[in-house]
Amino acid sequence: MITNQSIHRGIQAGAVAILTAGLLSAGCGKNDQAAGGSSTSPAPAAGKTIEIRMKGSDTMIQLVTAWAEAYRKVKPNVFVNANGGGTGTGFAALQNNNTDICNASREIKKEETEKVKATTGKDVKEFVVAYDALAVYTHPSNPIKAISIEELREIWAEGGTMENWDQLNPGFKGKFVLFGRQNNSGTYDYFREHICGKKDGKQREFRGAISELNGSAEVVENVSKTPTGIGYSGMGYKTPAVNWMQVSGKKGEAGVEPGIEAARSGKYPISRKLYLYTAGDPAPEIKAFIDWILGPDGQKIVEKEGFVSLK
Repeated sequence: MITNQSIHRGIQAGAVAILTAGLLSAGCGKNDQAAGGSSTSPAPAAGKTIEIRMKGSDTMIQLVTAWAEAYRKVKPNVFVNANGGGTGTGFAALQNNNTDICNASREIKKEETEKVKATTGKDVKEFVVAYDALAVYTHPSNPIKAISIEELREIWAEGGTMENWDQLNPGFKGKFVLFGRQNNSGTYDYFREHICGKKDGKQREFRGAISELNGSAEVVENVSKTPTGIGYSGMGYKTPAVNWMQVSGKKGEAGVEPGIEAARSGKYPISRKLYLYTAGDPAPEIKAFIDWILGPDGQKIVEKEGFVSLK
């Protein structure tokens, strides 16, 4: 179970620049240290300011911001400029050399890899940095506590057969009010692929009348205000104002609640990896940052922010 300390602070998607006045002078005279992970890369010259640009997943924005703030204390002359905007936006920025790192809540697509190669001449490098579980959130007054992938498909997919809660449980009335993410979100893509599934060999789209929101925190907030609402977001966005459902792979099977071990093992049916991508091998200072993320200190922050560490 995620504790209150692991709940996201609900930061809105958008630019979160970790560029604070006076830090350069604060960095002078301090020793550079590697915390967690090790790098053989030479340390930057004293007083030299280095900026690392990150852009992509809104789901990960709170996590990458926390990494940026912590790394600033380790390497005071390295400024990590962390931005959201959605995974698709991050891949576009990587293609156009407008970011050094794309933070992504889904795996890169073949056509996105090809675009990066075509414009930069470099192969994409992938780094798995954490795990996450997409929780299905409902209002606390909703008595229905478990649901299957099959039932979710009929609720969310175009042409689905379920419109009302009493189709799941006759004791609870009301039309489904659906809250999801905008279409440039990796969370949107992942949920669409794994829940809507395919029909006749083609990807099924979401049904109409879904409120598509900019950030995961917005999804949770709207569900908390809507008794017949249902929405999906990363499990780290859980608050006391919402419930999350147990999910099973098939109707009639026991449902599994989102959690650390369930996400890491894949027992929870809607678990996923979280990624960082670079165009080509990262430069020494960027590699040192990624090594730190993959090390003990970076992984502690993963857990603190409500995600699941690699080990």
